[in-house]
Amino acid sequence: SGFYDIGILKYDSLGSQLLYATYVGGSNSESPHSLVMNASGELLMLGTTSSGNFPTIEGAYSRTFQGGTPTSNVVPYASGSDIVISRFTSDGRLLLASTFVGGSLNDGLNISNSPLTRNYGDQLRGDIIADETGNVYVSSVTASEDLFSGTPGFQTVFQGGISDGILFKMDVALSKIIWGAYVGGSSADASHTLKLDSELNIFAAG
Repeated sequence: SGFYDIGILKYDSLGSQLLYATYVGGSNSESPHSLVMNASGELLMLGTTSSGNFPTIEGAYSRTFQGGTPTSNVVPYASGSDIVISRFTSDGRLLLASTFVGGSLNDGLNISNSPLTRNYGDQLRGDIIADETGNVYVSSVTASEDLFSGTPGFQTVFQGGISDGILFKMDVALSKIIWGAYVGGSSADASHTLKLDSELNIFAAG
């Protein structure tokens, strides 16, 4: 429902056969930002939602939508936005894990009138990757000052401006944030992508 749902489609390597297709969403709008396969062949999805009933799984880090300020960032978010992370079986038939990650303001969206939104799609940039043991790493953006309350990390205080970049690590079950950090200064900041080196050090860009 809403204006948009996330749609996920998997094709064979030739692009000639549709192997599965599914909607992912709730009663308001959603958008996917990044997809990656983990070492077990499962699909990880990073996105944003404005739906309080976005599908989550028991034991998730958060099953409660925090919302924010109504906005239209390519996709209309009538109730503000939370980050959502979901993990699916390789055949797309089962949702293995799914959670909200959000604070009191909008999360996962570059603000439309921000100096950081200069090209099409800049409002919806973010990235998700996984290590060999299945831990999940996310690069995104937030306007929430309370996103990492009580969470360990190298910088757990919002740094100012209309947004900060964020980096965080979750377990494979998406049941906890192992660490999280704001990456920013006194003006607008966002983190768009990240990679791991051979020693699991993180390189981020935004």
